[in-house]
Amino acid sequence: MSIHEIDVVNLRDESVEVTITAERGDEIVYEDSFEFDPKQGGSTDGVYLKENWMGGQGDLEVTVSADSLDEASLSTASLAREYEDAECLSVFTPIDENGVSMYYAEIEC
Repeated sequence: MSIHEIDVVNLRDESVEVTITAERGDEIVYEDSFEFDPKQGGSTDGVYLKENWMGGQGDLEVTVSADSLDEASLSTASLAREYEDAECLSVFTPIDENGVSMYYAEIEC
């Protein structure tokens, strides 16, 4: 199983700094920080990732942290047990007044 895409969106009424970290085993394969503008009307700020490091061999653990507010993470190893037949997952991570959430769904690769 692999992660096909990650979409992180700021739904807060204030700016937030978000760090996305991905580890495969003991190796950090991706780490970057983003400053998201506050939600304004129906417009939100965020980042959409579809990167080579998301595929490949070995379990991948992805953590999304927002300032010192909160963080959420997922592991392809634990998701593989839940989604036995899935090959690819789409991950949606909204950041709102309650903190960081992580939702995922099976998609075609």
